Amino acid sequence: MLRFRLLHPLLGPIAAALLFAAPAGGSVVQGLELEELAAEADRIVLGRVLFSESFLRRDGQIWTWHRIGVEREIRGNAPDEDEVIVETMGGQIGEIGMRVEGEASFQVGERVLVFVHGGGPHAAFRTVGMGQGVMRVRREKGLDTVRQSREGLLLVRQDREGRLKRNFGALPEPERLDAFLSRLRQIAAKQAGRR
Repeated sequence: MLRFRLLHPLLGPIAAALLFAAPAGGSVVQGLELEELAAEADRIVLGRVLFSESFLRRDGQIWTWHRIGVEREIRGNAPDEDEVIVETMGGQIGEIGMRVEGEASFQVGERVLVFVHGGGPHAAFRTVGMGQGVMRVRREKGLDTVRQSREGLLLVRQDREGRLKRNFGALPEPERLDAFLSRLRQIAAKQAGRR
């Protein structure tokens, strides 16, 4: 009886916490502005996803390489390369799959604008800011539009008092591709003077 009396005052708050607790639905990361995405990217490429292949690393993790055919290079100095390889954590091998919430994802055949860093002669690139570094190009009402990928991500920024506030990333709303590329080229040119 003594144990019940000690626990009784806690039962209400515990039940309420369990009842109203929502499962986490993604990765919480710092939302990057367009200037920040561009500054962290070694290459910014508009292209089409040609191929994806998952593989098992020695440590047991599944990773996927995505081959993207380069349509336009906004930043980078590899004019002779017509493809870029982007590596993402997760994938599917037979019946076994691994998923990382917020990691960049690609569909074969889709057009994307990617902000990537790393890479090298024998290494794949990684997207900047997980899925934030992927902008999907869609045809809407006869126009190419671009939309930032934020699947599985909760973007936040600290305010002046240090509190975390929700952020909507580099591209809060879809934008016409031509206007976005023009804006991005201006940012890249401005940053080139600082590199």
